[in-house]
Amino acid sequence: MLIVAGFIINLCLGTVYAWSVFRPALQAAPYGLKPAESVIPFSVFLLLFGVTFAFSGRMIGKVGPRRPALIGAILLGAGYLLCYAIALAPSSALWITIVAFGIVAGTGCGFAYNPPIAVVGRWFPDRRGLALGLTVMGFGLSALITAPLVTFLISTMNLANTFLILGVAFLVLMAALGLVLRFPPTEWTPPAPQKTAAPKPWATGAKDFTTNEMARTPTFYLAWIIYLVGAGAGLMVIGYAKIIATDITGLKGSLEWMAVLVVSVLAVANAVGRPFFGSLCDRIGPKKTLLIMQVIQLLCLVILFPNSQSAPMLYLTVILFAATFGAYLAVMPTLASYYFGAKNVGPNYGLFLSAYGVGGVVCPMLMAAILGSKPSYANYVLGFYATAALVVVAIVLSLIMKPPKIADKE
Repeated sequence: MLIVAGFIINLCLGTVYAWSVFRPALQAAPYGLKPAESVIPFSVFLLLFGVTFAFSGRMIGKVGPRRPALIGAILLGAGYLLCYAIALAPSSALWITIVAFGIVAGTGCGFAYNPPIAVVGRWFPDRRGLALGLTVMGFGLSALITAPLVTFLISTMNLANTFLILGVAFLVLMAALGLVLRFPPTEWTPPAPQKTAAPKPWATGAKDFTTNEMARTPTFYLAWIIYLVGAGAGLMVIGYAKIIATDITGLKGSLEWMAVLVVSVLAVANAVGRPFFGSLCDRIGPKKTLLIMQVIQLLCLVILFPNSQSAPMLYLTVILFAATFGAYLAVMPTLASYYFGAKNVGPNYGLFLSAYGVGGVVCPMLMAAILGSKPSYANYVLGFYATAALVVVAIVLSLIMKPPKIADKE
């Protein structure tokens, strides 16, 4: 029940991954945003998501999961509702969406995303990777549903009314599901098969690190940078998914439906990658899992994306890249739990997720700067190579990263 509730909450939150479908409507009349401008609300959303996630984690440690979940539901719904103001002031659409979608809804996402992770992490201590992967799978799968839904709503009811409808739906649904979340009772113990599971030599989280103790370990900072690069690269592709399909692969005009389909394919791969790599992380550990993910990302950026002029190649590349991106949202909380203990995984992972927010600004804006106002194939390739250089740095950091020692805690 708790995994299902968390999955549906994540399904609502993950609508941000369909932002590439919102962007063409914002760039059209009467709003007239430039391509580089239309990505700003998306980046601000991700930044606020990552920053406020830490505050949500601290609140969970003090008052439990329900209050931050309700705060998140209210803010996310209010953010989408406030975006309706673009109908009243089209010339101010950029600032309205930055404040309403980026700041208000992004803050709501940060508060609502943490509670299901903290709850599920405690209920499944020996299968955290798989359980967390299934929970956050809804975030990645969201665009499969919301991308065609948003496209339909915009074409039939305009962009402003689309924001209004989504705001009401998210507010009601997420508030109801937030009341379901709860931690295990104090006297609760895992079932016997979990207690007798074989020990994991790479899991040093038998000792529970506080957030301050975790922040004093080299492991945290290395993992934080790795997360920034891996998540940022994935968020860059998500923000440009439909545009890459039209500009590089040429899916325009009568083939535009195939460009929209790219967003849905990305969503499925993003979602499936989470439980798959989360389960793999349970078996071989976070470090080896991260290296596998990073090698796949590098292959996509250096070879596959620059050669995605055909639809089959584009879909293959998006599937591989999206699966590895989604994996970070399962592997990194699992890493935090196994390395630093499950007791404080809410506030601890809250600090980790700030890397996700920073990466959501750095990589999409880096690509926007390289592409300029008139994107060309050569500029796209340069953007892919620049992102690949960051991934190479992350691979080196993964190779030297080690689990924290108990002495680090002391």
